[in-house]
Amino acid sequence: MQPTFSFIIPVFNAQMHIRTCLASIRAQDYPQDKVEVILLDGGCTDSTIDTARQFEPKVFPNPKKLAEYGLQVGIKHAHGDLVVIFAADNELHSKDWLTKAARPFSEDHECSAVWGPLKSGLNDPPINKYFELIQSDPMTFFMNKNISSYLNDAATRIRGSAFIFKVDPHKPLVWGANGLVLKRELISPIWAQHGYLGDNDAFQQMIEQGNNKVAYIMDLITYHHHVGKVNDWVGKWKRNFSQHFLDKLDTRNTNWVFVDNFRARLILWLIYSTNPILSGSHAVYLSIRDRNIFWFYHPLLCFLQTFVYTYIILATPKGRDTMLRIAKGAV
Repeated sequence: MQPTFSFIIPVFNAQMHIRTCLASIRAQDYPQDKVEVILLDGGCTDSTIDTARQFEPKVFPNPKKLAEYGLQVGIKHAHGDLVVIFAADNELHSKDWLTKAARPFSEDHECSAVWGPLKSGLNDPPINKYFELIQSDPMTFFMNKNISSYLNDAATRIRGSAFIFKVDPHKPLVWGANGLVLKRELISPIWAQHGYLGDNDAFQQMIEQGNNKVAYIMDLITYHHHVGKVNDWVGKWKRNFSQHFLDKLDTRNTNWVFVDNFRARLILWLIYSTNPILSGSHAVYLSIRDRNIFWFYHPLLCFLQTFVYTYIILATPKGRDTMLRIAKGAV
């Protein structure tokens, strides 16, 4: 029996991407009566909602605006067996995406989550091609390489391109959005709790509860039309670090960040990201290895991310207090 899906999509003035996003969902070769689309409106003032209504979503207000609050609302109203944490700048790569995503849950009833690679669209700006290489942000790329070791050690490979394995809570994965598929029965109670919860926090909490068997499908590709220029990324880092991390730290489950060797890795990151000889020579090596010139964004963006975070830490009381707590091992 085919599972039902609920796409949870927080939106705010997303008219540039929303048509492509929703069209990719409605174009699936999966029965559309088994596919629910839920939009969480953070107060759009453009044509996002009007455009979206052509694709018959359910629309609910997200008065707190931040995407993570929207996920709380959306999952509360979801009815699907599986929920897909999605964004307006996401697009499903192929028409059999849902069929592929459903398969691990059908073949292994202990499977709690499924994810796949993020890709840059063919017409996306060059900097988004660099995002595809690192799959996250420069600091996370440097600090957390656990997915590679899990795939190398996966006990089971199914259907050729899918790996299924158990996640150690002390060896976390940075999974949370952009096409992450989760069992609703497992994730709903987590998202129902009061207060702010990051998408990565929810995944980590599910793993810590023992629902830690997951699948990674190499050809379950989601386009992420993430950034258009360097300033876009800098702006995201400013907002995310201030509004999502520092301001909400006390209510979050950040065990996926503060692993046992976090402080040692942080020191290495600071040395690496602020030394252009180190990051630059690494970028040259990676560009030769992968035959990909977009690695040359790497030294600049490593430095900028560290600069942005350092400025916020030094310039704000919340930032200074958090850094002292990290230095003392209090977080």
